[in-house]
Amino acid sequence: MFVYLKKLFAMILTVLLVLLITFVTFEIIPGNPALSRLGVDAQESQYEALSAELGLDDPLGIRLSRWLKGLFTGDLGISMRYSVPVSELILDRLPVTISLAVMALALIILIGIPLGIVSAKYGERLPGVMITVISQIGMAIPSFWSGIILIYIFGILLRWVSPGGYVPWSEDAYGAFKSLILPAIAIALPSIASVIRYTRNSVMDQMKNDYVRLAMSKGMNLNSVLLRHVLKNALIPIITVLGMITANILGGSIVIEQVFTLPGVGRLLINAITTRDLPLVQGMVLYIAFIVVIINFFIDVIYTVIDPRIRLGQRD
Repeated sequence: MFVYLKKLFAMILTVLLVLLITFVTFEIIPGNPALSRLGVDAQESQYEALSAELGLDDPLGIRLSRWLKGLFTGDLGISMRYSVPVSELILDRLPVTISLAVMALALIILIGIPLGIVSAKYGERLPGVMITVISQIGMAIPSFWSGIILIYIFGILLRWVSPGGYVPWSEDAYGAFKSLILPAIAIALPSIASVIRYTRNSVMDQMKNDYVRLAMSKGMNLNSVLLRHVLKNALIPIITVLGMITANILGGSIVIEQVFTLPGVGRLLINAITTRDLPLVQGMVLYIAFIVVIINFFIDVIYTVIDPRIRLGQRD
């Protein structure tokens, strides 16, 4: 229990440090948020009035303390560009990114892990070599390029889906699925290749251990040994890479959301940065930092469930 409390404290400290660095960085970067909001044709008096209204003239310490106070009360501020609460903007975009992440992760797990096991099983024989080559190609192709190819084939040539845009699940579940399946595939393809590689290497390392030979000598076939014994012991590096992939997708698949014009948190972050919308940027950074540290925390917990020796500090 004490170990988990230490991790929780480290999570909170990490998020606060990230927020502090982000806040100070945007103070150093040249530019005026009031100018971004009003445009170059506004008068100087308008800039001054808006700066005073937004509290941009206050000292750095006061603005930081005011934002942190609002953070603990659930108030992330008002977006300078959209003039609505930051929390409302993020919550409005979350369903898109979460749906995209769930679909992509399902593809990654259902395809990547089985193919990695098959690749390890056959090793240097033809099926293993073919899977390895295909996975290397998948890792080399950027997701945005895969997205463009998928749009061209399935959206323009075959006309199976409408490329770009998003249909909410509440309006049309099938339409939402069609609007997300291509970007989910584009995100999943390079990640599937990574999971295949990690699974293959981890399973092959485990197959060199004595317990595999012992199980085989007792008459178990190779498939049973792989699924009942080897896979569980090989899961730790696989879970690690899946955690990183999950954090990346939930943090906002910026390029894919741009390619498919999806209204997710990735596009929201790009808009916030380009317009110097400081409250929105801070809210987005908080969201991304929270996602990353939470996922890392749960990965550590899963580690101890899979291998209790980690919790006891006995793992070699």
